[in-house]
Amino acid sequence: MAFIQMHDVIKIYEEPRTGLQIPALRGVELSIKEGELVCIIGPSGSGKSTLLKLLGGLDKPSSGSITVAGKRVDKMSEEQLTEYRRYDVGFLWQFPERNLLPILTALENIELPMKIAGFPREQRRRRSLELLDRIGLKDRSTHRLHQLSGGEAQRISLAVALANDPQVVLCDEPTGELDTKSTMEIISFMRELNQEYSKTIVVVTHDMRFEQRSDRAFRILDGMISGVRQAIKNHAASEGKVSIVDAPPEREELIYVDQFGNLRIPKHFLQETGIKNYVRIHVEGNKIVITRADD
Repeated sequence: MAFIQMHDVIKIYEEPRTGLQIPALRGVELSIKEGELVCIIGPSGSGKSTLLKLLGGLDKPSSGSITVAGKRVDKMSEEQLTEYRRYDVGFLWQFPERNLLPILTALENIELPMKIAGFPREQRRRRSLELLDRIGLKDRSTHRLHQLSGGEAQRISLAVALANDPQVVLCDEPTGELDTKSTMEIISFMRELNQEYSKTIVVVTHDMRFEQRSDRAFRILDGMISGVRQAIKNHAASEGKVSIVDAPPEREELIYVDQFGNLRIPKHFLQETGIKNYVRIHVEGNKIVITRADD
């Protein structure tokens, strides 16, 4: 059974002035295993941030079901959602100002979620120091936000997300404001912490560098999951052994087929084959063969 499951999830927003209904998600189907590090890649406006908010219990779907660790998130009351966000999920946002309070030190920021959750002071301090040490920033424990580089702030923000030992960490464009070096450090720490703490990590991003370092990379377009790229079976990556310094594993591309038989062929395949409007299609054994037919 999938650890995270979204079934036929639709989210429609209403434009307050005109009453116009705008679909953000159009029947999302998504299945994620426990302990996976996956990314959901798509352009601005594709629905990826909306999807993350629904997984995190920050918004509710218009229809469809969302299950995380056996819990129906879409059926939770406001009180249950508060508990869910406090204990079951951690959040890492794009801007450090949303992750860290500028008036608190790095250590105090990591302790804050545990303090709100009611953990004893000694336990809070011990876990905070452990996390700071794990991300290599123990010497920054007394530094505030303005004293940290962008990469350091995001690494501490990752520690904040892990503070209450959640089952799932949700990341929204976590490297959007970072340079290349800091970006690769964050991706590396995510992979290492994913493996060390067995956390399920979901990253929504437009940064293609996440694709090569994740277990699976889902493509989202126009509010629907259109496909997924994953390490080829039996490769080291499928066993959770990918390192940031390893050569990227060989990957295969899968395309989602909806209940009506529709699928979206990736643009680079269309460009490589010269396909425009029509294709020829026939069956060879257990294969469906698609060839250009615009001539």
